[in-house]
Amino acid sequence: MIKIQNLNFSYGERQILNIKNLNLDTDKITILMGENGSGKSTLLQILAFLKGDFSQSVSYWGKSKLTNDEKRQICLLFAEPTLLNRSVRDNFIFALKTHKIQANFTERIREVFALLNLDESLLNKHSSELSSGQSQKIAFGILLSLRARYYLLDEPTAFLDKSASLLFKRAILALQKRYKCGFFIASHDKVFLDSLAQRKLYLHSAEILEFDNTNVFDLANFRAKFKIKNLQNALNKIAINPYKIKADESLPYVIKNAKIIALRQRDEFIFVRVVANDEILELALLQAEFKRVNLQIGDFISLSFDDKALKFLA
Repeated sequence: MIKIQNLNFSYGERQILNIKNLNLDTDKITILMGENGSGKSTLLQILAFLKGDFSQSVSYWGKSKLTNDEKRQICLLFAEPTLLNRSVRDNFIFALKTHKIQANFTERIREVFALLNLDESLLNKHSSELSSGQSQKIAFGILLSLRARYYLLDEPTAFLDKSASLLFKRAILALQKRYKCGFFIASHDKVFLDSLAQRKLYLHSAEILEFDNTNVFDLANFRAKFKIKNLQNALNKIAINPYKIKADESLPYVIKNAKIIALRQRDEFIFVRVVANDEILELALLQAEFKRVNLQIGDFISLSFDDKALKFLA
């Protein structure tokens, strides 16, 4: 478990991160979304010990200070692939030796080459001979060969086509299953992320929301469209937690005539996506509750929520 409390980071006068309390389960796959410049990369670099000393705000597995060997169990994949000026094979061997792995080099390399559908002839190529996509695959493969405890991935599919993205997904799931590795993935690739997410976070105005950006709205428009009068006016946007929305009219704020446009299952929840007054919302129902209300695509339903579901954003 990585615990983050009262983490603040600014560039000059601009606040990038203001995270009051966030726990990351290092056995799971957590995804992080947010607009360009929202601070996703900065957060990953802080967690990878690349932005100074944040030991007062971040603890890892119950420790505020880690040894160098323990720090090596947290691996960051940069958005821009970084390889040494040498052969692909030597890049792998250097990384493995740096992490004090002294044996089974061939077995580890072959495993990731198989997962990423890479030809072993690439091992003899110089890093400068690789395409951007090959460089991204090799950089990712090097990290996976380490079998680290926790991976921080920054835009891992940025240079990849759909088929390569699917290979990355397969590799991530394989590493989690075989070696109990956890992943914290920041990306704009919503299709890639949705297919992997065991937990979804959204970074907005320096704060972490416990869900993605589906339920983030302009406050004035939201109030006008749904005629909800009692919402505060202090800030510009409103976020509604999908886990705290009910498929009925039992709570104070009610939205009627919402049409179901999509259903998807993740873990024990069914995510119900609806459209109402040209706005798309999403609610999460436990499977038992979903079966009880017997919802289908095309149905019209009412939604309700209360103040506990709301977060007001700058």
